[in-house]
Amino acid sequence: MADPNSAYIESIEAWREQMEKNLRGPYSWLALFGLFWLQEGENAIGSAPGSAIQLPERAPGEAGTLHLQDGQVTLHLQGKTPRPVRVIGDGEPDYFFVDEIRLAVIERGGQLAVRGWDLQHPTRLHFTGRTWYPVDPAYRVTARVEPYDPLKAVVIDDMIGNQNPAHMDAALVFEINGQEERLDAQLLTDGSYDITFKDASAGHGTYPAARFVQSEVAQGDTVILDFNRAYSPPCAFTDFATCPLPTPENLLDVAIEAGEKYGKDEG
Repeated sequence: MADPNSAYIESIEAWREQMEKNLRGPYSWLALFGLFWLQEGENAIGSAPGSAIQLPERAPGEAGTLHLQDGQVTLHLQGKTPRPVRVIGDGEPDYFFVDEIRLAVIERGGQLAVRGWDLQHPTRLHFTGRTWYPVDPAYRVTARVEPYDPLKAVVIDDMIGNQNPAHMDAALVFEINGQEERLDAQLLTDGSYDITFKDASAGHGTYPAARFVQSEVAQGDTVILDFNRAYSPPCAFTDFATCPLPTPENLLDVAIEAGEKYGKDEG
């Protein structure tokens, strides 16, 4: 007799394969080589020692500058017409390139920074792959949706020390490993919920700071929450990401040994 869970297990494995493919992509988190905070005035771009935006050694020593004035950024690359640069999040991403090195301006905690991607970054070239717990249907649970009305105001800390005002749309209440638990969640435009959480497996098999999981689309006052799809944040793979941390309500005492493992904890 066919295993009734086989189609489900295959779907999770296919999703994990896509996650692996995405992470290995050309300009993924693995390719990040730096996060450079901009100062007012000229910020030199290049591989020359002391450049404000320090490019890999194979890049030109003096590739250009970014000029920051009153929150506006202007790019001056050698041999090209100066142009304004939009901050990521203000419409379509506004990437610029020095050879194959990709750069962009981001905002964190009211400050502007340049994020850089390098196709030849050693972290990307030598990545050994994500690791996962075996798929276990017991970790696919039905949660009760308890909406917040009004929305719950929170402050979300991130990995670089910023505190970011936000809101939670609902609490998702479910039973796992014989315990009732609840997680605050943010509603996405497709009707699913996005969750940042930390459980008792953190630092003992999973990434110490947090993991992410996205629910299925809610059906009325219930939603499927599948921890086989729980995954590590970008900060598990690079020192140059600025990942959110879970709020105090999303720190669980139960160990959820499902989803993505943290390779550095293995053994």
